[in-house]
Amino acid sequence: MRIQPELQGTRILLRSVREKDIDDRTAIGRHHEFVHMCGGESLPAPEYPDRAFWERWYDREKRRGAGGEYSWIIDLQGRCIGSCGLHHLSTEDKSGTYRIGIFDPAFHAKGIGTEATELVLRFGFETLHLHRIDLKVLDYNGRAIRCYEKCGFQKDGILRESALIEGKYYSDVIMSILEDEYWNLYRK
Repeated sequence: MRIQPELQGTRILLRSVREKDIDDRTAIGRHHEFVHMCGGESLPAPEYPDRAFWERWYDREKRRGAGGEYSWIIDLQGRCIGSCGLHHLSTEDKSGTYRIGIFDPAFHAKGIGTEATELVLRFGFETLHLHRIDLKVLDYNGRAIRCYEKCGFQKDGILRESALIEGKYYSDVIMSILEDEYWNLYRK
């Protein structure tokens, strides 16, 4: 089993999931904006599932970190506020797919997603020596698209009307960043 590295940023720490994160997720609950930006159903009000719901989430996160992907909790001052990761890693073509979610709406539009994304890009290109990192984002998630563009991702194309959400079709935007683009943007 490979070691899950911690990635330290200016304000946040990307780390493995801990049992204490169950309490943080229970307190945060599920919010409409987070669920909708991930392609889920509308929530008329925040939901606060019981602890057993978040224990299952914790178990899934542990399996992710133990499997063939890198999965981090976004930790702000000792508190779990989101998660991110690299999955679909291919040693053959040196590529991976990025994912991120900020669970707590109090931390949306605060630069946390940008910092987490930059930490994962640094790890992907400087440690794993990937050639390409890509992602898929719903076309209505403008805040995420702006974050990804700020971090160097470029739009590759659109999967037209590929997501059926609450009876309506939406498109997914495919974005990627290549190693030379990363080095040109982040060269010290």
